[in-house]
Amino acid sequence: MKQPKTISEQIELLKSRNLIINDEIEAAQFLSKNNYYRLSGYWRKYQIDPDNSKDLFIAGTTFEMIANIYELDAQLRNLLQKGIGIFEICFRSKFAYCMAHSKPNGQLTYMQQDSYSNKVSKNENIGDLLIKINEELSRSNEKYIKHYKEKNEDIPIWAAVEILSFSTVSKMYSRWLDKNVAKETIRNYKIFKDYDGARRIIRSLVYLRNLCAHQARIWNRETIVQVVDKQLLQQFGHSKERAQWRIISILMLLLDEINLNNGFSNEVLNLCKQNDDFYNGLIEPSL
Repeated sequence: MKQPKTISEQIELLKSRNLIINDEIEAAQFLSKNNYYRLSGYWRKYQIDPDNSKDLFIAGTTFEMIANIYELDAQLRNLLQKGIGIFEICFRSKFAYCMAHSKPNGQLTYMQQDSYSNKVSKNENIGDLLIKINEELSRSNEKYIKHYKEKNEDIPIWAAVEILSFSTVSKMYSRWLDKNVAKETIRNYKIFKDYDGARRIIRSLVYLRNLCAHQARIWNRETIVQVVDKQLLQQFGHSKERAQWRIISILMLLLDEINLNNGFSNEVLNLCKQNDDFYNGLIEPSL
C-alpha cells in the first residue's frame, strides 16, 4: 500500500521524473493548495508514456508550464459555467412555456406518465424519472413551492422548472412525447437543426455543466457524446469528434445568439488561444 507523501517528497518525486521546477517554494505553495493527484491529470500529457508506467517527463517540461495550464482551465470552467447558466435559464423558461401552452392544463402534464416516450435507456424507465422529479420538488424549501404544498395544490411547470436540476429537465425534454413542444422549445436557435441533434447537444451541455460545477478538468478530456462538426461550428476551428471544443463552440454560438453579440465567444477565444498547449488540449484531447 502506498504511503502519503509530504509536499517536499512530492517535489522530489517530480524532480526525479525529470520535471524542471524553477521555484521550489512557489511549487510547494501550489501543491499545498492543489491536490497532487488532481494535478496529475494535467501533467500526464507531458509524460513519455504514463499508461505504461513510463512517468518520466518529456525533456524541457517545467512545473510552471503545467501550473499555467491548470490555472487557464480554472478560468475556462468559470467562464463556461456562467455561459451554461445563461442558456440553461433560457431553455428552462422556453420549455416550460411551450409545455404549459400546448393543451388545456398543460402546466401539469410534466407529472403525467403518458407525456413521455417509453423509449428510454435500458437502465431507466419513465417511473424513475417521475420519482426523481417528485424527490427534487419535495426537497425544495422555496416559498413559492411551499405555497402550493400548503394548499395541497399541484405545482405548475413554471414553478417546478425553477427547482428541478438541469439534468432532470434535459431528461424530461429528451423523452417528451409531444414533438411540437420539443421543436418549438429550440426553434429560435440556429445550432439546433433537428430534435435528435438537440437532445444530444443538451445532454453534452449538462455533462459539461457538471464538470464545471465539480471543478473537474476540462482541458485534454474527451466528451461522452460525439458531436458532428457542422458548418456553424467550423467558424471556431476544426477539432476531434469528441473534443470539448465542439461543445464549447456550441455554447459560444448559443450565447452569442442569446446576447445578440459575440462578446461571449470573443472572451472564450481570447482565453483559450493565449496558450497553444492549452488550446490544442481542447481541440485534440488524448484522455
